[in-house]
Amino acid sequence: MQPLELVIFGQAIASAAMILAWLLAKKLKNASYVDALWAYGVGLLGAAYLYFSQGDSFRNQALTIVLGIWSLRLGTYLFRRCLGGKEDSRYRYYREKWGERTDSLFFFFFQKQAFWVVLFASPMLVVGANPTPWGKLDLIGLGVWIFGMSGVCLADLQLSRFKASHKEGQDKVCRNGLWRYSRHPNYFFEWILWMSFVFWGWGAVGGPWLLALPLILLAFFLKFTGIPHVEARKMETAGKEYEEYRKSTNAFIPWFPRKSNRDAS
Repeated sequence: MQPLELVIFGQAIASAAMILAWLLAKKLKNASYVDALWAYGVGLLGAAYLYFSQGDSFRNQALTIVLGIWSLRLGTYLFRRCLGGKEDSRYRYYREKWGERTDSLFFFFFQKQAFWVVLFASPMLVVGANPTPWGKLDLIGLGVWIFGMSGVCLADLQLSRFKASHKEGQDKVCRNGLWRYSRHPNYFFEWILWMSFVFWGWGAVGGPWLLALPLILLAFFLKFTGIPHVEARKMETAGKEYEEYRKSTNAFIPWFPRKSNRDAS
């Protein structure tokens, strides 16, 4: 199959899957499962794109493994957050905002997620077409991926431990480990992780186009579905405490915290 055919086919499958997910979310009154489905969908569709690509077979097999690890880890992490039955604060906010139009607007929201599945799986069509044998750039890419994945796992673990040990009356904002140096270290290291595909696909005909991938992901994190939504909800729940955290801690790139009123008191 040609790349355009694979994209169209992938979009059709992703859209159909999201229709089923929307019906389930409508019945459960919980849209949070769409996040896990997105992560699993990118992994499955990306693996399919690699399978049908004609590049170096060893690289494509290695990428299928690392993409599978990423997808299973993130998808399972997000799915486990849904098991308590409580809908994510983002989607509760949408329900309050949309009112009687919630179900119909969620339908289009889920279809937008289907488009994002295809968008983030599509770089595998470029990477998978890289005909050059495994070499130094691939080793650099593997190192970048391992660094990014390690950071993401550590950030999620530190946040999970904070939430598990948090008691009423204690700080509502995690400042443990990586969260002391960045308000969103999980997003930062996720961004680093995706940079690895630039190295893996550089030898392909369209390799330089992969430079757009980290830029697109950065826009998502900084302007669209990432930081703005998370921080708006945190301001609702943690208020003044989170505002102090914002003043003292970088939003994205980890760096030493600045002094705040909390530190001075």
